[in-house]
Amino acid sequence: MLQKRKLEGCLCRVPNRFYNQVWDILRRTPRGIRFRNQVMPQQPTINNMTHSELQFALYVETMLNQLEKPEYRQLIVELLCIVSTILIRNPELTLKELNLDSLVTEANKMYCKDNQMTLSDNLDAFISSKYSITAGYFARAVVNNILTGGQMETSAVDIDEDDDGNVDKCTVS
Repeated sequence: MLQKRKLEGCLCRVPNRFYNQVWDILRRTPRGIRFRNQVMPQQPTINNMTHSELQFALYVETMLNQLEKPEYRQLIVELLCIVSTILIRNPELTLKELNLDSLVTEANKMYCKDNQMTLSDNLDAFISSKYSITAGYFARAVVNNILTGGQMETSAVDIDEDDDGNVDKCTVS
């Protein structure tokens, strides 16, 4: 699997509709997508480009191509697809910022713990795993992060107040 990830990373292969998925993620992350000390900001990106525009695809590719290891690049592509799926299935979610490196690190920690391996910064064993295994750990890392409040943003609307700012108390008559 490592060789396949290296090859796909070198060839810059992405799934169908990948750029649309990144666009949808970016729409729901006000502080943008972060990885390797880079930030793909939500604004002005979504105001200046459209999801189907070649310029947007080139912008995403430019960001991804700054990753040194092709297998890590492919992991990031897979992670973005998983985040997109989670956001599609949960339209009420909005992320503050999507830190991809921290999610990869968290998934690797869970993988090492589940397989009784010593935790290290070396991702080789994790990267060498089948897609179905890494996808499961990525999904767990994303959901854990959302549930612990790490990247989820709550709604700005307070449903307990009426238009005058008065607290609406429930009374029984």
